[in-house]
Amino acid sequence: MTTVLIVVLLVCSVAVSSVHSGRAAGDTRPNFVIFLPDETRAESIGVYGHPFVKTPNLDALAANGTVFKEAHVLHTQCAPSRCAMITGRYMHVLGHRTQTHLVREYEPNFFRYLKEAGYHVTWHGKNDMLSQAAFPLSVSNWTMDGGISMAKGPFTYGEPGYYSFLAGKSDKFGNDSEANGDYRAVLKGLEFMKNDPPEPFVVFLPGKGSHPNYGAPADYYDMYSPEQVAKEAPLRPPNVVNKPKYHDGIIKYRQLETLNQSIFNKINSIYLGRVSYVDWMLGQLVSGIDALPDIAKNTAIFVTSDHGDFSGDYHLVEKWPGGLDDILTRVPLIGRIPGGVKGNVVDAPVNVFDLFYTLTDMAKCRLTSRTYTLLAVCCHS
Repeated sequence: MTTVLIVVLLVCSVAVSSVHSGRAAGDTRPNFVIFLPDETRAESIGVYGHPFVKTPNLDALAANGTVFKEAHVLHTQCAPSRCAMITGRYMHVLGHRTQTHLVREYEPNFFRYLKEAGYHVTWHGKNDMLSQAAFPLSVSNWTMDGGISMAKGPFTYGEPGYYSFLAGKSDKFGNDSEANGDYRAVLKGLEFMKNDPPEPFVVFLPGKGSHPNYGAPADYYDMYSPEQVAKEAPLRPPNVVNKPKYHDGIIKYRQLETLNQSIFNKINSIYLGRVSYVDWMLGQLVSGIDALPDIAKNTAIFVTSDHGDFSGDYHLVEKWPGGLDDILTRVPLIGRIPGGVKGNVVDAPVNVFDLFYTLTDMAKCRLTSRTYTLLAVCCHS
């Protein structure tokens, strides 16, 4: 049984407080903005307990909504995890175990349900979810905006360390939307909402987020130091007893044996800078929405990710298909919805694919099957 997030998110009702001129008379269903930065693990965010990372906007969204402290994904690779999230089904049910087996036109997904229920679905960012045939059935318009500016790393191809994915500091800043496709996507989403959008709508922003390579814009690359990581948030050591054999296998496969601890501390410090950049972009998005009162009062905002990242822990990098380490499966999940409770903290475990049933429930979609959603948790403190 899955969990319906909606009950946790609300005080009394998911109906919007008034009807904006862009929607049909009598349609009180909320709009949805879904911010999905890739490869962002929960423990590297302030509200989830990181000792020094700066994530004021994620923390503020949690303070004004509901934060799920134990939200986990069903797979630790991009496409399988995303396919599970949008279908509400385990990835093995229809074979979504690889990066290339995407959701087909005959499979239900929440974008398609929402579109068929009258939602305008606008998508700015990467895919890793829908097959070519499923896309027009599920999405109203799409632009392939995404990416984070960075420079070439210190290691060359064939050299040990190349597959650490350590990259360099960009000469561009985070607010440069030409150099940073993730930020450009945020601006496009805001531009859509500013210009009398068709309602109800979905704005989906799946960015590169914290995904390797481990580089960053100029103002985020050195935001944290390797020394700060070593002192205040020490990484987990390698060669831990009883860990799966692929831990050692990754180190050998990636040729990471010769790298010293300072390199892994550097990787983690840059990763945290990327998390802070994700947070800044979220702040731009939320403040932009809140500057549009008629939109803000009718719009639910959800933030989550498809999986985490080793980012130097255990002397490992990136992720591993099927890995079950908490730093890979545990992701942020924060929701702020019209009429919802504020400062609500949920410690019970939930799955990210509970969003399927939560969004379709809030949108009053008719499903061929029904399980438990998260709405009740957002209704009551």
